[in-house]
Amino acid sequence: MFQLNQVRRRYRPAESQNTESTVLDLRIVPSDPDFPFELEALECRLTVPMSFPAEMPRIRVTNKEMGKGYQLNVEAGFYQIMRDRPQGTMLQWLNELDRRLEALLAKEKADTVKIVVPPAKKSERAQEPVAVDKGKAKMPEVSKPQAQPAEPAQPAQSAYGTQQLLDAKSKREMDTLQLECRLGRLPQYAKSDDGLVYTIPVEPRKRDELPSSIQSVKTLKLIVPQLYNLQPCRIELDGVTGHDAEILHEAFTARCTEMPNLSLVSHLNYLMQNMHTMAATTFVKKVEPIPAAVPEPNIAEDKSERRSTVPSATDDSRSHIVKIPRPPEWDVRDEASPSESDDSYASSLDEDNNSVESDVEATQPQGEGSDVQRGILVSFPHLEMHGIELMEVYSISLEVKCDRCKTQMDVMNVKNNAKVDSAGVRSESCRKCANAISIGYRMDLIHANSVKAGYVDLDGATIVDLLPSNFIPTCSQCSTASPQPGVSSVRGESTMAVCRRCHGKMTFRIPEVKFLRISAAAVRASRAPPRKKHKERLGLTVGEELPKRGRCKHYSKSMRWFRFSCCSKVFPCDRCHDEVADHPTEHANRMICGFCSREQNYRPEDCGFCHAVLTGRKGSGFWEGGKGKIYPFVFGLVCVPVSGKRSRSLPSRNIDNHDYYDHAHKAAYVSFKIARHTTIQTAS
Repeated sequence: MFQLNQVRRRYRPAESQNTESTVLDLRIVPSDPDFPFELEALECRLTVPMSFPAEMPRIRVTNKEMGKGYQLNVEAGFYQIMRDRPQGTMLQWLNELDRRLEALLAKEKADTVKIVVPPAKKSERAQEPVAVDKGKAKMPEVSKPQAQPAEPAQPAQSAYGTQQLLDAKSKREMDTLQLECRLGRLPQYAKSDDGLVYTIPVEPRKRDELPSSIQSVKTLKLIVPQLYNLQPCRIELDGVTGHDAEILHEAFTARCTEMPNLSLVSHLNYLMQNMHTMAATTFVKKVEPIPAAVPEPNIAEDKSERRSTVPSATDDSRSHIVKIPRPPEWDVRDEASPSESDDSYASSLDEDNNSVESDVEATQPQGEGSDVQRGILVSFPHLEMHGIELMEVYSISLEVKCDRCKTQMDVMNVKNNAKVDSAGVRSESCRKCANAISIGYRMDLIHANSVKAGYVDLDGATIVDLLPSNFIPTCSQCSTASPQPGVSSVRGESTMAVCRRCHGKMTFRIPEVKFLRISAAAVRASRAPPRKKHKERLGLTVGEELPKRGRCKHYSKSMRWFRFSCCSKVFPCDRCHDEVADHPTEHANRMICGFCSREQNYRPEDCGFCHAVLTGRKGSGFWEGGKGKIYPFVFGLVCVPVSGKRSRSLPSRNIDNHDYYDHAHKAAYVSFKIARHTTIQTAS
């Protein structure tokens, strides 16, 4: 009774009793605030026998919106909790069920068997006329061939083993789940009620190279049969009909047949990246066999023969291959490009980007560029990812430097500008000079074969460094993306995240960040690059002296010319600059030697090439700023008087005054030694 009272106080269930047990109708609300499933509460019926705890309670999930297979998973999980913790109370078991509810619902749906009782009365009524009227005994023979056309789908399924069907079922669930997780957030994505048809938005990589009849395609329908991948999936372009569309449909089906182990996302990625080659190459190659008039009747005969042999071919284990007749040009294509099926779709995509990109840029008309590859490329060389199949930068933070005053500032949380319009561009202003700065970011997906994070469109500033930004990783086990805004990371930091669905560990590290200007398209037309300044022609010859060795009327001992950074012009000194220019003087960072006429970086005293002294005679300290030099030993010399004038200031000639002269001689000798020692050190 104590355990029942605990459950009553906790859940306040609807209760009913009988002679054998107590029945509690519970409503368990998930306690996890990040519960990913659209389930308000777990509705279950707990039956507690009167002999409890000698006999364990039973549970049955009653949620109508939950499939029977998932209900069985939750019930089995509750029984497993009771077996693991036999000494626990009912409230503890229910709390543990609440904590494990997300993991139980994430499991594969349990297999269920539906038993259908055949209608006995109808069968008896159908048999009665056959048994009574012998003249109508031939009717069942006529009805048997009528049922045969509906059976071709059954032999295709019965031709496979049980293990093959189970593997195909699990692969279909895994691939469709990955497809929904990857593309479910797109605006034009849709799924049919039966789960066979998916509407996918289309964005070909090179739309301009597609045939004109299919350039306007926006979406396509992906048809995934129940026996996928034993039977290949196929596509249908929405709103596009004609010969080119049929060729593309057959090309996609042929690739799915050749590579059945690839996922649906892999097939779609290959289609988006190589749609122009699949359509254009096939269209060009199909023109060649048309002039030959002989093969045409053979093709028709082959088709008629194949159609006539379809019923017999359905008994074969490879019926899904014979189902679609192949035109002869497909054989030519397979022989011409056998390397397409050797590598995975990702490696072939990278090779295609490297080899074809330059040719496409050369064929594009002037004034038109790629909508993607422009601006400043942000990449992460040597990126380390573990447990992550896909990653995107949700918002990027950058440190930029103003082009006008070189002041650095931080621009935080710039999100993806998917529409590539002015509304997605951030407008800032320099806090020092009020220079207008605009920055936009176009995201690119990061995976094992691509370290490109996206492109930055920047105007009025240059990028200095990457600040902590938000990343959204996608789990490699269940293809579930982390919720927005993701996790924060920066260069040199190892970041870890946990999948909300399968609790898998995802880690990544960015050891290095690179910024590469792809093109000048990031510069606005309103801010055209400045005109190239023509370098001043001075008429100088390297190795010869400057006029007057570079001296001017202001500084006669300065034997060089200066190139001032404010106007990039050459003047002998700052006063000569102020006499001609109408702007303030800035520091000169370059100079021209007066002896060899070589331009070089500024040096305080001598030339970096000929090592000539450019600041007057070496050793004179009363020039170049007026610092001067003081020699203390010179002022320490004491002059010995030789006359007796001015007796009040000079010593007496008294012969007894020998101490004064001895002291003067010693001081003079010491000063002489100091001066001589200093001169030797200076010379050395």
